[in-house]
This record gives sequence, structure tokens and C-alpha cells, in this order.
Amino acid sequence: MPRAVSTCAPRAARALAAASLLLVLGAAEPQGQPLPERVDCALPAMVDSLRGALQQGSPALRRYMQLHIKEAALSFPAGELRALFAAERDPAMLEALGAALATKASHSEDLSLVDPILDRARSEADPRLRAASLAGMRGTASVEVLQKKGGVSYEDFIRDPSPEVRTAAVDNLLHENDKVHFGHDRGVSEAAIKAAAASPDPATAARLLTGTSMEQVGPEAVQTLVSQLASRSPELRAAAAKALGGVPAASADTAQRALVSRYPAESEHAVRAAILEGLVHLRLSGAAPTLQSLRSVDPTLALEIDAWLKVLAMHLQEWTLILREKQRLAP
Repeated sequence: MPRAVSTCAPRAARALAAASLLLVLGAAEPQGQPLPERVDCALPAMVDSLRGALQQGSPALRRYMQLHIKEAALSFPAGELRALFAAERDPAMLEALGAALATKASHSEDLSLVDPILDRARSEADPRLRAASLAGMRGTASVEVLQKKGGVSYEDFIRDPSPEVRTAAVDNLLHENDKVHFGHDRGVSEAAIKAAAASPDPATAARLLTGTSMEQVGPEAVQTLVSQLASRSPELRAAAAKALGGVPAASADTAQRALVSRYPAESEHAVRAAILEGLVHLRLSGAAPTLQSLRSVDPTLALEIDAWLKVLAMHLQEWTLILREKQRLAP
């Protein structure tokens, strides 16, 4: 049977969306498959269309319907949307409806609309539904929303006993850092650092620190990173060392002292290598004397230091280019 697609957008937007959908489906769907049918302009009908797309549709159709319901939700009554969200038990549908609620909350500046999302993310018995609820806030300014709401933060979600919920929290923060604020938001970066410090799982904490930009963080957050250099987990110590390399210039001296102090005390080869990387990231060409001073501490890393010195002699200014050249010259 043909799948149904809602046509609840305004007329001009509907025409464009329909044309786009036909192009997407033409490229992504098997030949001979019937085109989507239109359905009545009602939220339940649209939700049915979304459910069908999530269960049986192509990736292109699923993406389209998820985006479409977020846009259409702006014009639907909030109460009707909240009721559908409250009744939903399918994780994929719950995430999509949560995203629609979060989008409506952002556009209307009515933060009460995220209350059902947060309530289910905290109190649902099924961890899949807790994770799906939290994932519904992905792509929004969720850190700012949580700060304004008060009473809950990503530190709470990172402590959830379910790995699914912890993963959703990390994915939200990394997506917000990378795709929403492009690494330029202090609040998001510091929320990620606090969540990492609160995490009972070192691998989760390390993933947060590795994937978050540190260019805007304040002194308190830098001190939290410094404290992670003493973690029992080598993976987390290495992630903290690399993260310290990206802190603002105002905290560079603090970061450098911590890294240099940790280097001789560190027992893991990989963590010492991460400390060297953090120092280079922090000072660029100015790191050369510090690297030279650390050469005698661990002779097994002499080739690593030599590779960094060769790269620094190229006087490259972009960190991505420096890393690329270092990988090329890596012993």
C-alpha cells in the first residue's frame, strides 16, 4: 500500500516540501514503489504517517517525516502534542514527538513545553523511553533550557544507571557543541566538563572531553580538567590532557603547569603522549622548549618529541594541519 504523507504545511511550503520529497524518494526508493498519498491536515494523521515511515520507510522518508513534524508542530495546539507525547510507548516515535515539542518550545519561548520531556527522561521505568525522551532535545539549545528551568542538568542524566540514557546525554552535548554552536558556546563546553566529572564511567567521560571544544571555558572548568589528570583511568587522563591543550589563552599558564607537572609522574606511555599533544596544542611553536626539557624523562618518547618538533618547525598555524602532519611523521 502507498504510504501516507501529511500536507499540513502552508501552501507554498507544502509545494516545495512535496517536490523535495518526490526527488528524495525517486533517488532512494525501489523502482515501481507507489508514491506517498496525502492525508488530512490533522496531527493524529501526521503521527500515523510518521509511525509508518519510521517502521517501514526508507532513511530518506524517515528523515523527511521527522523534519516535517517538527515544522508542522509549530502550528498545532500544544495540548494535543503533549497528549500524544504522553501516550507514546515506541522509543523512535517518542524521540520524534519530543523533538517536535522541544522545537515548539524553542520557537514559542514557552519552556513549560519541555516539562513532559524532562519528566519522562527522569522518571520512565523503561530506560529506552528515558533515553528516547532525552534524545528528543538533541539539536536544540538544551543546555540553556536546562539552566533556565533549573532542577535538572546533564550531570543528572550522566549518572543514570542505564548506558542508553548516558549515551543519549553524551550525544546531545556533542551534537550541541558541534552542530548547534560550532564549538563556540561556553555554557555547552562547561556543561560537558561537569557531566564528564560526574560520570561514573571513565569511557563516557573521556568521550565527552575528547569531542568538546574548550576554546571558551572559564578558569573553574579548567581546574576541573586539571583534576581529571589524577583519574585512575588512563583513558580519562589522556582525554583531559588533550582537552587542556584547547583552553583559552587566559588559562594557558595553568594548563601548561599542570601538564608539565603530570608528565614525570605519569606511568602510562599513551597518557604521556597525550600530554605532549596537549602542550603542543596549547603553545604551538612556543611549545618547543618545553618538549626539549621533557626529552630525558622518558627516552621511549624521544621519537614522538622529534616528530612534534619537526612539525612545529613548519610554522603551521591551523591545529588540524599540525595534527595531520604529525600523523604523517608519527613514529
